[in-house]
Amino acid sequence: MLSAFSIIFIVIALLVLVTWILHWAGVTADLPKREVNEKGQPLFDPLTGQPLFVPGVYESVPIQPMGILDIFFSVFKGFENQAGIIIFLLSIGAFVLIVVNSKSLDGFAQLITRKLKGNEIWAIVPLMLFFSICGTVEGFAEETLGFYMICIPLMLMAGFDVFTGLLVILLGAGSGVLASTVNPFVITTAISGLNQGAGYQFISVGDGLVWRLVCWIIMLSASICAVMLYAWRIKKNPQKSVTFDTYEADKTYFLNETEEQIDLNWRRKTTLVIFLLTFIIMIIYLISWDSILNTHAFENAGEEVNKKAPYLTALIPGFGQGELIYVAAFFLIASIILGFVNGLGEEGFIKQYMDGAADILSVCLIIGTAAGVGVILRESHMQELFVKGLAGSVGGINPIGRIIVLYLLFIPLSFVIPSSSGFATAVFPLLAGTVSVDPNAAVLQADAVAGSGSILAFSFGSGFLNLFSPTSGVVMGALGIARINYGKFLKGIWPFLLMYFVLSLALLAIGGAIGGSIA
Repeated sequence: MLSAFSIIFIVIALLVLVTWILHWAGVTADLPKREVNEKGQPLFDPLTGQPLFVPGVYESVPIQPMGILDIFFSVFKGFENQAGIIIFLLSIGAFVLIVVNSKSLDGFAQLITRKLKGNEIWAIVPLMLFFSICGTVEGFAEETLGFYMICIPLMLMAGFDVFTGLLVILLGAGSGVLASTVNPFVITTAISGLNQGAGYQFISVGDGLVWRLVCWIIMLSASICAVMLYAWRIKKNPQKSVTFDTYEADKTYFLNETEEQIDLNWRRKTTLVIFLLTFIIMIIYLISWDSILNTHAFENAGEEVNKKAPYLTALIPGFGQGELIYVAAFFLIASIILGFVNGLGEEGFIKQYMDGAADILSVCLIIGTAAGVGVILRESHMQELFVKGLAGSVGGINPIGRIIVLYLLFIPLSFVIPSSSGFATAVFPLLAGTVSVDPNAAVLQADAVAGSGSILAFSFGSGFLNLFSPTSGVVMGALGIARINYGKFLKGIWPFLLMYFVLSLALLAIGGAIGGSIA
């Protein structure tokens, strides 16, 4: 089976070939016209720094062919684009190794398995519930990568396999993102795109929130049952495990090569407390509180701290305003504290910190390489070409059929634009007319089913694809941490994907039949 690197390079090379085919065929893409000042210089939004565009005005440009050297350059451009995630992972990898070497996680895992003796399978429920809530509310994705080194050893200690640990997090958070309720990276961004395309408040976040909650509960319940069934089957018969051939090696690697009884002394207990608090701070810090509460209080509070307490921080923004690169600093601080707690000394701390970062480097390489796909699509203008095709492909279909067709189209297009917020920003301004009662009306009016249903279809489609796409940094990063090759992963994940696909179609159809704002 080809490695993740080879698969991604082949995809990039094929896309480069496609750029030449489209260029020779004279294919063009429509790009939004940039706003310029009287000197012809492009204008930017003073708050976000994003370029400003003339609403509804597009320029036709030919597809830009890419070269052989671009196949390799795009990978490093991808690294540049994913720098925040990569720095975060290097920092968290170093932090986790210090925790692992303290054997505090081993001792905690032994305690849990003793407490749940015979009922270990029920530990899956609260874990998946936690990750799914984070996914549906905040779009937990890259942030989950730090949890695999916790969950996988727990599942192995409980008598399950590495794949169970992977499923708990991937499908826990994934079911939440797939069935997003108020996730700002999916729901809010898509609704904002529709409103931008219509030129007014076309649809609101509150439209169909109840149905989205119902869909989330159904998706989460199905996910938990499916993962528990898999865990029960492989514990009963380990040979049915997707990773049976590496089971002993996995135990050696993830359980720190020890079967001894670990004493949870004060150092290990303190390590566990710091470990837990650091992740709690990360989660609270990354949640977009201002977006959820419709306020600017947290942004203003962060600015006040920067101005009035620069001795604490003059650079790190307030809660809900920062990105993963800021969280990386939190993990560095926590790592230093753990160095003191565990008496590592300067030399011992530096060695463990460097070793931890080195362990996660292969994952970072995969994430940067996968981002190269998006670079080729964006720079060649193929991304805009696909978006244009989507916008004109569903006219003349009844509302229920329209949202189902959109769902089916959103799945492959999410491969083209793997970022959910980037996808929504690019696509949804063009869909306002498509999901309107009358696309030719002077003032567009949202069709109750198609308008809100398109949001749910996007959430389902994007969330589904990003559970297994080889261009997803989250998927490939998780596989790198779990040491599972992509072919083995596909073999194990396809029944779960089939479940999500069927459930998505059913929920879209049922919601459309109920009528009103379903998403």
